[in-house]
Amino acid sequence: MDLGIKKAIDGGNGNAILFTAILGGIIFNTLPTPADSIYFRRVNKFERDFDAGKISAEKLEYHVAAEYYIWTGLVWYGGLFAALYLLNQGYKTNAKILIAIIGGGLVLGAVQKNIEIDKSIQDRKAKAAAKALSPTV
Repeated sequence: MDLGIKKAIDGGNGNAILFTAILGGIIFNTLPTPADSIYFRRVNKFERDFDAGKISAEKLEYHVAAEYYIWTGLVWYGGLFAALYLLNQGYKTNAKILIAIIGGGLVLGAVQKNIEIDKSIQDRKAKAAAKALSPTV
């Protein structure tokens, strides 16, 4: 699969490739991906283990960092690159595939955020109910 990078560099457009890559990195690191939901779930488990005294602070931090790079970097971006490379389709088809994948990531990110909001509302309701039932001194 010829990406046309050498032709762009030889044509004096090497900086355009660098700027495009940086811009793409900025955009893709701000958008939620399906891998983010896996990452957040795994980190939550490690934080509960830490709170319960099952793992040390060092182990928690190593796990959090490793989970980020495994799920976000390796699985998600590696998967995107591999899918586009293996499909070997034209630019328009690849762009449609990326838009569909990004859209799916946005939906999954929104669902995850809504779950967090719902849980915080449940926690507030439970605390208010417990406070209402407790005797006042």
